[in-house]
Amino acid sequence: MTRTRFEKLEIGGADSGGFRISGKLGFHENEKIKQLTQECLKRELKQVVFDFSELTSLGGGVAKILRGFVKDLRKMGGEVTFAVTSSVILDFLQDGETNIRICSTLDEAVSGGAAPAAKKEEKAAQPGAAPESDSAVQDGVILMAYDSGSDQPQSGGEQEKEVVEESVEAGETETALQAAVEEDAGEEEIISEIFNSKPSGSPPEWIDDPVSPFSLTEEIETKDVKELNRKLKRRILELKTLFSISADFNSIRERKKLLDIFLLTSIAQGGVESAVFYENKEGVFLPALGKGIDEEELSPIELSDDEVERIKWGRDVFEIDSMSLSDKTKSGLGEAGLEYVCPFNQGEEMTGLIFLGKRLAGRGMQKEDFEFMQILVNLAKGAYSNAQMFERENERTLGIVKTLISLIEENTMLKGTSEIVSRYVGMVAKNMNYPEENFKDLIYGTVLRDMGMVKVSDLIVRSPRELSREEWQIIKKHPEDGAEMLRRMKFNNHVVEVVLSHHERFNGEGYPRGLRGKKIPLGARLISVVESYAAMINERPNRPALSGREALDTLKENYGLRYDREVVNQFAAVIEKEIAKSVQPSGAVS
Repeated sequence: MTRTRFEKLEIGGADSGGFRISGKLGFHENEKIKQLTQECLKRELKQVVFDFSELTSLGGGVAKILRGFVKDLRKMGGEVTFAVTSSVILDFLQDGETNIRICSTLDEAVSGGAAPAAKKEEKAAQPGAAPESDSAVQDGVILMAYDSGSDQPQSGGEQEKEVVEESVEAGETETALQAAVEEDAGEEEIISEIFNSKPSGSPPEWIDDPVSPFSLTEEIETKDVKELNRKLKRRILELKTLFSISADFNSIRERKKLLDIFLLTSIAQGGVESAVFYENKEGVFLPALGKGIDEEELSPIELSDDEVERIKWGRDVFEIDSMSLSDKTKSGLGEAGLEYVCPFNQGEEMTGLIFLGKRLAGRGMQKEDFEFMQILVNLAKGAYSNAQMFERENERTLGIVKTLISLIEENTMLKGTSEIVSRYVGMVAKNMNYPEENFKDLIYGTVLRDMGMVKVSDLIVRSPRELSREEWQIIKKHPEDGAEMLRRMKFNNHVVEVVLSHHERFNGEGYPRGLRGKKIPLGARLISVVESYAAMINERPNRPALSGREALDTLKENYGLRYDREVVNQFAAVIEKEIAKSVQPSGAVS
């Protein structure tokens, strides 16, 4: 089995920590990684480096813990850097939301991406020798080389590097899950004693009962106790792993993102080299998404109706050789390193096909491997169906929103401006790392910001004269009126707050609540800038339109007063880029 090694590296002063982890990191290492990251946060380290250059497998649970650690340490003013050489591990570590700092070598990671620094001497603890620390070292348990009575890490001597190895057999390569199965019971007792806690989101208590989930009377009569314990332990770990995966899958609301996570999970938990999803497009299966493989190099697959029916109602996971395919198609799949396939059904419709690559362990799938992958695929199918329903609900909501937009624009002489404003708000929001989970709500709030204007007479809106004080008071009520309408329509609070606050001004002179500075929601601050720009470049009954350059200069003159300086700078960068390319912004009059 591949050994999992944890090495503490001396990379700098007392506020720095370095760790090399080699071998495989799977579900059974979650608690150890939690302990390690919590210790780093406790000691308020400013620089943490993980050397993953010798890591061969990374589990989804571990990757999630590490991403959370990156965010937590940044909040404390620190930075985490990873030295990664494997593209598969890099894909699994990144999730598209967390900006993770990656380097290709340990030297670059330690030096912060600058010229490689001289490598510091790293001394491994001799097997069987006790470290020069008051802390005891047990196989399979992370005990950091710090003096428990000190607030600062120790350095120097034999404590510069501490190696902790898994108690596994050498020479074999197994999946992270199989490696966990081979750990002895004594190690589990040590881990339980030291960590003395269960991970958040723990599965129900019955999963820890090795008897109730299974009926193994017949096997007890035919197999020795050691083999039975091994199988039982594997089943328990599988159930715990699947419980965690199921929760992660069902929290995803976008089908593409779900498939992306599913393929990465298949590689990590199934111990295969690659995975690819073929989508059914009117009877032709097209490679849509791949991990560990370039899907653009794969060819479409055509199946007869009889073959589709046979696969759809047959086994979940099986070898590609048993499919009725042309020699050319089989050859192409073989050259891509794909060996297994399973149907991806939604009810009676076969939505797609999942192809899996060769086993990392160098052997084919066994019965227990097929069973695990079948359950994993079924979990993904259920989550896919939920995501599909969620997307359909969003489409219905979007249809309502578009109808409302057309009514608002007809009444307020803003025809076409919603498209301009929502486009630029979206661009600036992404540049400012607006929370992905709230992005759609921001766009809804942007296009519905003037919802309350439907209650304002068009005689006021279209008036070519200066409005009276009473008329302005009527217009200034539209954010509150619009927010109340959206509450009744069951839009969430994020949308409501954007609409309610989009006329607030940075210096506190806006309405309706007179909010100031960063107390104004970021989405509303974005709209305030972009909406003002759109209004200035469009002609109104009481004034002519400004050019794009004139409007941008006006915004810059007023940042810090009416507008957030940071938002204006980000927006200006977008417009300056368009002007430099001589691309007139939509709706602008030069």
